[in-house]
Amino acid sequence: MAYVVEGASYMGRPPTYNEYLREVLPVVHEPTGTNGLIDIDFLPTEMIAHIMQYLTVSDRKDAALVCKKWYQASMAPQIQKNMVISVKSSVTKPRPFTALKNRQDFHLSLSDVDGSSNSVELLGVCDRSLSPKLLTLSLKGTRISPDTLVSILKKCSNLTSLDISCCNQLILAGYQLPYSLQGIRLPSLTHLNISSMRQLSDLVLCAFLAIAPNLQSLELASAPLLFSSSYLNSTADSRPSSAALTFNRFLLEVKGKLSTTLNSVNLSRTSISNRALESLANIPNLRLKKISLVSCKDLTDAGVVALCTSQPTIEELDISSNSQLTAISVKHVANKLKGIKLLNITKIKLQSSEAKILNEITSCSKLVLNACLLQLWVKSEADSAFSSWSSALQSLDMSYCSGLSNQVVVSMCQRLTNLQQLDLSSCYRIDDVSLREISKCLISLTKLSVAWCKHITDMGLIGVYHEGFAHTCAKECRCGREKDFAYFEYTPPVKDIAPRVVIPTVGDINAALQHFGAEGRFPLWRMNKLRSLDLSVCGKISDASVIDAIDFPELTELNLAMCSRLTDKSVIAIASHNGLLEKVNLSQCHQITDQSVAALLAGCRRIVHLNISGCPLITDLTIDCIIKHRIHLKSLDVSMCNISLEALERLEQLSPSLQTIHKRYTAAASTTQDAFLI
Repeated sequence: MAYVVEGASYMGRPPTYNEYLREVLPVVHEPTGTNGLIDIDFLPTEMIAHIMQYLTVSDRKDAALVCKKWYQASMAPQIQKNMVISVKSSVTKPRPFTALKNRQDFHLSLSDVDGSSNSVELLGVCDRSLSPKLLTLSLKGTRISPDTLVSILKKCSNLTSLDISCCNQLILAGYQLPYSLQGIRLPSLTHLNISSMRQLSDLVLCAFLAIAPNLQSLELASAPLLFSSSYLNSTADSRPSSAALTFNRFLLEVKGKLSTTLNSVNLSRTSISNRALESLANIPNLRLKKISLVSCKDLTDAGVVALCTSQPTIEELDISSNSQLTAISVKHVANKLKGIKLLNITKIKLQSSEAKILNEITSCSKLVLNACLLQLWVKSEADSAFSSWSSALQSLDMSYCSGLSNQVVVSMCQRLTNLQQLDLSSCYRIDDVSLREISKCLISLTKLSVAWCKHITDMGLIGVYHEGFAHTCAKECRCGREKDFAYFEYTPPVKDIAPRVVIPTVGDINAALQHFGAEGRFPLWRMNKLRSLDLSVCGKISDASVIDAIDFPELTELNLAMCSRLTDKSVIAIASHNGLLEKVNLSQCHQITDQSVAALLAGCRRIVHLNISGCPLITDLTIDCIIKHRIHLKSLDVSMCNISLEALERLEQLSPSLQTIHKRYTAAASTTQDAFLI
């Protein structure tokens, strides 16, 4: 029954929340509940939109399907400001694409754009209806024509980011693009990505820079830049080259137009030399905050030293995969760049004695040391580094650092308690001791990877370890363990002998649980904020631990590839405990069957990426379950499974959201291609 609340009296007391809602809302319906609470449907759309800001993307998608009012709330600008709409022209029809014009502002990513009629019609809709509302536009790898691009850009008055990397068709179509761009001005454009364009020239570069007078970020990765000394010594030319892209022209453009606005440059996978980098760093009024120099084969320590000396304002630096860089570069980064927030020094080899320079990196929030520490890191040096690293450090990648031992990981966990992301993949020396300490100290982790750590067993997942395994192979195994289980010291083996596989039995696990007790046990599920977990190739874990240990309320990504001891019991338990899973990898878990996959699909309705390759017991029943539960899969890998061609064809017809199917060495692969795109 509807009623209006007017002139309500509260007998001298403040109104309750429900009374206040009845007063501010002119017409409400009587609550149906017996507790007197107002239904959430009575809340204004603005309040529902504010609540939705605290939901994850997946939860927000489900909430938007409840009713029209909730859908309108999910379209609020404050919610959609970081949402990117990805459209595949080969499967998207123009009619639903046109519905995007009802949004205020949005980010758009187009792929598979070619000369087909569907692609032409989609681009026409984008040109006529969507261009004025675009904030970011990504056309990476598409075959868009110059005329279409120019037509769209003329109407994108609010565009802030443009990605046309790998769009070689723009230049190969002719030389009309630079002249067609004349007269276009995009004052809001701050990010431009023209990487990997094979025929890029000075003329095209100048044309793109002319339309963005306030450009802040420029990406030229894999660009055909010429860095010869003759170009560096030349003066400004009246006519830019139409056949080559020279670094001198790039410097002249930065000096003349962008020196006060440009703060981010990506020159990865180019042949930039030390002299060229120094010339860029010495441009007057240039204050870089971010620079990427990945895989620059001619770059040495001298170039990095000059960069750090002339540009102390850099906050994000990526110098990974440069074979000629040494600890000298890392030392100058630590000494000169006091405000650095992100540092990536992947594959810069640091000796055990040189690792102490990491102590001087004190301001990073994300640090990538992938394959840097190949010699055993001394505990005293590790303690000093962990103590000096700021509490602001949230992401640490030490994968492929074979110098890490349990001793170092324990020290790290005790000092870096604010870590949110940790990658220890392929650190072959660590085992259950390290995993137990991670579960004990790093309870705020959202992402953890211990892939290829083959010494991790069931005991590590349930939060204990067995002292009897401390010295079973100390003189032969690569891990070089000593009898003192608390700390390890590395002794180079006389000959390369494969480590002895030690798998705890049920009796060992029960004895360890009794020894540690409830208070001394730190299982994996203590990290209740975990969203991504990678335990791939941890071949010693089994149902004994996985059934109880993998239980996370917010887990969305799980990788258990090549964990061959897992059976249906583990997968069924995972499905019942982790209902928010979106990406699951169970490849080469050869004991799982259709029963466990059916339970996974029924319990985790949000799965969009599923890999069950190498599971020979999987049959057509799994395909039937996908169709039955209407799982909106985007990619599926059923390679080396016992699935027929008829089942896959039926799935293709009834699952419009499915984009990729991998079906190598299946019954269907014998008559069709290895993989196909829908």
